Amino acid sequence: MQIHISFDYELFFGKASGTAEKCILEPTAQLIHITSTHRVPFIFFVDAGYLLQLRKNLHIPSCKKDYDDIAAQLKQLTGLGHEIALHIHPHWEDALYQNEQWLIDTSRYKLADFTENDVLRIVTEYHQAIMEITGKPCKSYRAGGWCIQPFEPIKKALEHNHIFVDSTVYYNGFHASEAHAYDFTKAKDLSEWKFDNDPCTEQVNGSFTEIPVTPDTIPPFFYWRLYLNMRSNPLVYKPVGDGSWLVDRKRIYKHFYTATSHFACADGFFASRLKAILATAEKHKKTRMMVLSHPKSMAPYSFKTLDAFITHALLKGHTFNTITQE
Repeated sequence: MQIHISFDYELFFGKASGTAEKCILEPTAQLIHITSTHRVPFIFFVDAGYLLQLRKNLHIPSCKKDYDDIAAQLKQLTGLGHEIALHIHPHWEDALYQNEQWLIDTSRYKLADFTENDVLRIVTEYHQAIMEITGKPCKSYRAGGWCIQPFEPIKKALEHNHIFVDSTVYYNGFHASEAHAYDFTKAKDLSEWKFDNDPCTEQVNGSFTEIPVTPDTIPPFFYWRLYLNMRSNPLVYKPVGDGSWLVDRKRIYKHFYTATSHFACADGFFASRLKAILATAEKHKKTRMMVLSHPKSMAPYSFKTLDAFITHALLKGHTFNTITQE
């Protein structure tokens, strides 16, 4: 099996965005240490709108420092053989930097909130922002907040940028809130598929390839354990990022009393499920396992558990690869 460990390289989008140092740079440095130990590559879906906003504010010393530090880390990741992929949170179009912090407006959180011409511009400009740092075009894409629907305007923009691989969908995924909107309930539980106009519908001769995030079904008691661990031992289980999530409280409360359709993830205590997810994928003879995580949401526990998972998977004969540079 090919195992893909991917990270959405980004700040938080709640009341506090957090700092580049704590949400991105420091945890990614720890991830680099893990990959160097095992000699395996990761995939980093870079939130390129953040790069553009930093560039627009280079006259502010703190923004210039963050941009320079992030650019240096992205060059390091590229040089080490990790894949740098395109990740788009278009709400950066409306973000402001005031008093040494980002003011995040999520009223236009997904590309569906913009015109087709704007989508083309955003995807192209954001892609260019990454290429100017790494010197390489991105070959794969992940929608910010999983909001890849409707796909038609995004399709045209990705085609224009010669990006034909997506890794956004996860089996039975669904969320409808003020900011988020996605419905993956029609997608099949496959390792990958071709598609054209709908990332959830397989089309044998489709122009695009979907590498879905490997699904997981989480029982309510997991969230009770997560809550208790965070309360009793925050130094071990609390994420290293210093910002706050964009919260849908109704959805969070539901997790405590009903099973949840989720996905393979190394964030915080979710890393505890990686070995079981791998065993399920083996049972169903999957050819790929895609893990979606975030540097900002890693905790001391998850760094340790991810390291152990990689050792476990390698001993079982699996390989760790990037998506488009295998």
